[in-house]
Amino acid sequence: MSFFDKITEKLFSKKPGATTQVHEVMQRSEKEQQAYERWKQSEEKKLLLRKMAQAYYYKKTNIRSEMNVHILNMPSANGFAISYHPNISAKHFQYMLDYLKDRVLLLDYRLVNTDRRMIEKKNYVETTEHYYLKPPLDVEGVANEPVDQRFGNVSVAQVFVDDRPSYLKVLVSTYSDRLYQDALHFDDFVTHLFEEEE
Repeated sequence: MSFFDKITEKLFSKKPGATTQVHEVMQRSEKEQQAYERWKQSEEKKLLLRKMAQAYYYKKTNIRSEMNVHILNMPSANGFAISYHPNISAKHFQYMLDYLKDRVLLLDYRLVNTDRRMIEKKNYVETTEHYYLKPPLDVEGVANEPVDQRFGNVSVAQVFVDDRPSYLKVLVSTYSDRLYQDALHFDDFVTHLFEEEE
């Protein structure tokens, strides 16, 4: 192998851990939508919602739970991630992503992005299904006073590893400059997410 070939191979060879990425708009089929709507009316949904809420609130008070929860608490971002537990149906866990998105939409938020990303890692494929939501924009009030950011911008995502559920993540990002009103409290947002519908 010539010196030039060695240099070319070093510069352009596939490095370990290199990724192949697929990025597409996420769409649910009509059949998936119907199954999700049936699930929303089921006892399984109510039970899973209660378990997730309990796990979240247990984590906030340092009590161990069957479900593993991670909490993010920063000045400009708050959120949580709930790891998949094998006692939960993988399909029901996936439906929870759409359910959390629907709960945010009930706050008059608007859905601005829906996507699916697949990244090939060294030993596995990671797939992320993601919804990004923003509060309504009051165009008339923008010029005169700070913008009402409500709770902030909301990201709801689910990560799969080799097509198996790994975790659900909710992240709320806020603005802290003078152009925006103070965000509403994250705890109130979480209460709304886990509130059972009548």
